[in-house]
Amino acid sequence: MKLLEVKDLRTSFFTHVGEVKAIRGVSFDVEKGESIGIVGESGSGKSVTSLSIMQLLLHPGRVVGGDIYFNGENILKKSNKEMMAIRGNEIAMIFQDPMTSLNPVYTIGDQIAEAIMKHQKLSKHEAKEKALEMLKMVNIPDPEKRIKNYPHEFSGGMRQRAMIAIALSCEPDLLIADEPTTALDVTIQAQILDLIKNLNKRLNTSTMLITHDLGVVADVCSRVVVMYGGLIMEKGTIDDIYYEPMHPYTMGLLKSIPKVSSGEKQRLIPIPGTPPDLLNPPTGCPFYARCNYAMRICNQQQPPYFKSENGHHESMCWLLHPEAPKVESYELLKGGVRIGK
Repeated sequence: MKLLEVKDLRTSFFTHVGEVKAIRGVSFDVEKGESIGIVGESGSGKSVTSLSIMQLLLHPGRVVGGDIYFNGENILKKSNKEMMAIRGNEIAMIFQDPMTSLNPVYTIGDQIAEAIMKHQKLSKHEAKEKALEMLKMVNIPDPEKRIKNYPHEFSGGMRQRAMIAIALSCEPDLLIADEPTTALDVTIQAQILDLIKNLNKRLNTSTMLITHDLGVVADVCSRVVVMYGGLIMEKGTIDDIYYEPMHPYTMGLLKSIPKVSSGEKQRLIPIPGTPPDLLNPPTGCPFYARCNYAMRICNQQQPPYFKSENGHHESMCWLLHPEAPKVESYELLKGGVRIGK
C-alpha cells in the first residue's frame, strides 16, 4: 500500500535575479512500513523535496506544480491549519542540526511532552510519562534524570536521539530524516542509523532518509532515489543501485565511497566539475557537463526514463537507449561497482 506518492513535483524559488527551478518534475512513492533513501550531493534538491512535502518552504520558495498524496489525500490542497494537524502527528521530520532545532530554554522532557499534548490531547502528567518512555525507547542513559536536562547538557548524539524521540512521540506514519548524522562522528552515526532502522521495524513507520552519502543508506533502506540538478537520475532497490547502477552520476557516487575491503590504500575518485545552475537549468541531461560518456544528444534533449528488465529499476540516461553506442568502460561499471561493506 502506498503511503506517500509524489507526482511530477516542481518547486521554485522566485529571487530578485529570477526563478530558481530547484525541483523540476520529481516522482516517487513510499510504501507503508518501507524505508527509502533520497541521495545526491548538495544542491540536488533532496531537502527542498522534503520541505515541499511538509509544506515548510520559506519565502520566496513555493510548489509550482505536481501533486503530493499522503494516505490517498492531496496534501498540497490542504490549508496551513490542516497541515499543522498533520505535521508532527502523521508526518514527522528530523533536521540535520539538532542544536538549532531544539529550544535552548526548555528542558528535553518539556519539548517532547509539548508535541504529545498538542497532537494526542493528553494531560501534562500523561505527556511527561510518555516523554520518559520515548527517552527510554531511543536509548538515552538515565532517562529519569536526563528528562530534566536542557539541550546544552546533551552531547551531539544524545541531542539527535532527543530529536528522534520528539519526532516519533506521536507515532507518525512517515518519518523524514534530513541528513540526521551529518554533524556526528562515525561511531555515533552508526548508532543513530541503527536506532532509526530498529524503530522503523518496531513502530512500522515509513522512513525517508535524506543524505549525500550512498554508503549511509546501504543498511537502512530497501530502495534508493538518486537526485541531481532537481531531477531523479535513477531509482531502484539497494541491489539495483549498488550492484547494477545504470547512470554515470550514480556510478560516480559509488566510486567516491571509501573501500575498506581491498586491504590497500586507494585514492578516492571525485566527480569533477560543479552542479548545474538551476537559475538557467540545462536543456538536456543536467549531468552532461560532468559526464565522461556525454554525447551530443545529452546536451540537446533531456532523456526519458529507461527501465531495466526487472521493471522496478529505472534511469534517465541516453546510453540506455537501444540505439546508443556501446561504451566498454560504461558497460563494465553498469555491471556493478563493488564497494567495501
